[in-house]
Amino acid sequence: MATVVHSRAAIPGHLKTLHTNSLLVKRAFKSSCVQPYACIVPNFVANYSTFMPPILQQDIVERYKEKLEKLMQEKRVDTLDELKQHYQEDIVRLRQSDKLAQLPFKKPGDNIVHATANIPKISKEKAIKTLSSYVDTEKLSQHKEIRDIELIWRARHAHDPFSLCATLDVETFERMRANAREYPMFVLPLPRDLDAVEAGEATAGGTEMQFVQWAFPEKNTTHCLLTSLLEYKLHTEFARPHTTLIFHSELSESRGVVLLNGTVENGMGISPADAQFLVLTLQKFYNSDPKGIMEPYEREKALRRRMLLDLFKSGAGFDMKDLIREAEMAD
Repeated sequence: MATVVHSRAAIPGHLKTLHTNSLLVKRAFKSSCVQPYACIVPNFVANYSTFMPPILQQDIVERYKEKLEKLMQEKRVDTLDELKQHYQEDIVRLRQSDKLAQLPFKKPGDNIVHATANIPKISKEKAIKTLSSYVDTEKLSQHKEIRDIELIWRARHAHDPFSLCATLDVETFERMRANAREYPMFVLPLPRDLDAVEAGEATAGGTEMQFVQWAFPEKNTTHCLLTSLLEYKLHTEFARPHTTLIFHSELSESRGVVLLNGTVENGMGISPADAQFLVLTLQKFYNSDPKGIMEPYEREKALRRRMLLDLFKSGAGFDMKDLIREAEMAD
């Protein structure tokens, strides 16, 4: 299991199931809740899929349910699939139509200077933050003890209280990355803390759903974005993540360790303690593999978590209550 520094101490026990579009309650950060132990990751490249999973597409159907039912009655069809089939030719024609072709096109004159000609091109490699963006990878790799590498990694990021820092063994990382490739999207429950309840900023036992997205922009770099589900529903591919995690695997072969650093965006209603809790919950589901587990209890637990990932991916039968119940269970 990955080592996450200063794990959250207390989580409210009684959680209430919320709909996926539960309202995000914003509150002020409290820098005293954790000690500074990591750094902000600037210029993160959001290179992730904009595909909306089936579980979110269901909300669109619910939103226009009455209109769809009325249209089904008018066309004398019984199901939504039959209604789609009725309009199939129109759908294909609209998708194939090129609206840009109808716009007038004017060829630029010879005297026009193209402003883009002198703009320097930024390579993808320079835009992506790799391990060498934070430390001298060659010097770091000279340390044979993982403990020494971990201490240097934490010291490198010790100035920012709104960030995360961790180390993972290679086996854990490879298992998480394999699951992330198979399940690049998921949701995680975030329980409201007692301080927010007492301050009137949240309902007792309330839960906020957070959307998870994985991306793999470079061989030794893996990204994980955590976004409010409400934010994602409202803005989809333009949604702004509140927490960004970057896994660096450059030292996985030579030293058997993977380094993680993360950023919690200021002013988005998520504290570093919230982000730590989400990282621990993320591990529960993505570090789960029922294959090869002989102990009955551990195997059953792994199967439950894999089933939730499968159900969310398919969009059929996914139950938020089951997700919250599993997230509450201690490992």
